[in-house]
Amino acid sequence: MTNLPSSLLRFFHEEEFARQFVAGEARFGILEYYRRIEDSRRDESEGESSVYFRAKAPQLIIDRKTGRTIDVTESDENIHSTVVSLNPYYVLCTSHPEVNITTLAGKYGRFMVRIDSPLVLLERVKIAWQTHDLALDGDAAFTAPVEYTKDELRDADPYLLSPPHLTYAQKPKSHEGKSYEEDREYRYLLLCKVDTKREWENHLTLRLGDCSDICTAVTICTERLTSG
Repeated sequence: MTNLPSSLLRFFHEEEFARQFVAGEARFGILEYYRRIEDSRRDESEGESSVYFRAKAPQLIIDRKTGRTIDVTESDENIHSTVVSLNPYYVLCTSHPEVNITTLAGKYGRFMVRIDSPLVLLERVKIAWQTHDLALDGDAAFTAPVEYTKDELRDADPYLLSPPHLTYAQKPKSHEGKSYEEDREYRYLLLCKVDTKREWENHLTLRLGDCSDICTAVTICTERLTSG
């Protein structure tokens, strides 16, 4: 199980949505949705892990006339591994409590909910998810911290595959001047059954029951300093 901080933060642009969350309406977005979302969470590579290994691929030299291998050399490029999951994931994004709250309020909204008991929230998510028709059997609701390591170099895996959890918990540090790393994101995840015929909805809401005992709504007020 992921070691969660003692609390987590979730930001909203609308006060009504923050209050709905405290009331127990947890709205998850399908992972692929964040490839095209029009806000600061947009990541066109979301849902796909990408790592480079400190290892070079073998390179075969083929004789054009015979089609046979005449030599084996080493490529100049590091081996690149990308992996996607066949199972869809729904995700609810939160942040570590020690983030720059003013910065994240500017990005995601000034109506903040502090989750005072992240593990209790997870247990409620598990209970609500286990009876859902999309839920995979077993431990299909869990949390994961995002790793900001996309496209970075790492030691070679014996099978030259990137770790499976990176398909749902990896982002680049930044992209086109936009920082992801400053979010210090923790995700609540719902693992779904494979259904190739289904048209997947962008969002899914779990009703957890009143969560005011473990969540606190806060409005972030920031002063704008202007020079006269």
